[in-house]
Amino acid sequence: MSNFDSSINESVLFVDIGNSAVKVAVKNQDNWKVHSYQYAEEAAHEINNRLHPVQKIVLSSVRESTRDVIMSEIQAHLVDELTVHDIPSEKLDYRTPKTLGMDRFLVCLGAHSVEKKAVLVIDAGTACTIDFMDEEGVFRGGVIMPGLNPLLTIFNHNAPALPEVSLKIPDLFPGKSTEESLQWGQVAFWVDGVKNQLNRFQSAFGEFDLFLSGGDVEAVHKLLGMNTRIEKDLIFRGMEMMLKG
Repeated sequence: MSNFDSSINESVLFVDIGNSAVKVAVKNQDNWKVHSYQYAEEAAHEINNRLHPVQKIVLSSVRESTRDVIMSEIQAHLVDELTVHDIPSEKLDYRTPKTLGMDRFLVCLGAHSVEKKAVLVIDAGTACTIDFMDEEGVFRGGVIMPGLNPLLTIFNHNAPALPEVSLKIPDLFPGKSTEESLQWGQVAFWVDGVKNQLNRFQSAFGEFDLFLSGGDVEAVHKLLGMNTRIEKDLIFRGMEMMLKG
């Protein structure tokens, strides 16, 4: 039986294949119901065993191997896969579109659909992307940096004697313990990097609405201490907008 509530009977499923998880979503009125899966087979089982008939699957992927597994498992369904080839050329200011992760465009499109303003989206997951879309809906590019949690585990293999650190920035500088020193060198380093990038975007493009999305959204929001709009489902909003044309 499907994980989705039986009262939700939309016939379109949205599938986001990310770097570390597969998310399957349906929209019920204005709300998104999302389930996340670590393995492609689990996500395919969800799709194939949904209580209500699926008329269409809208899919976006940044991992070809995971995509291939899911596609082989759900052959009975009509799949509308969104790729960079579906982006109108006038909406893409990017020199290497073939290498652009579709998720980066989609989260910006989802944010832009909210108020039709210039938007900057921090998508904080395994990788952290910071991307800009102008008020006309043109994707202008962005930044790809390590995600917060991967950065915190960088010493696990090569320096296992170092302690793990909690997600906070110490009150006093410099660190007076090994944990505090690591927090300044990892947590504060990451936050400072994000804030410096935001300043660069503002210098380049002027004012924008700042959105925060991704798996680490709550922790990042707390660390940044900035006025950001938290929208966990931006990628599905963007997929829906592309589906509508």
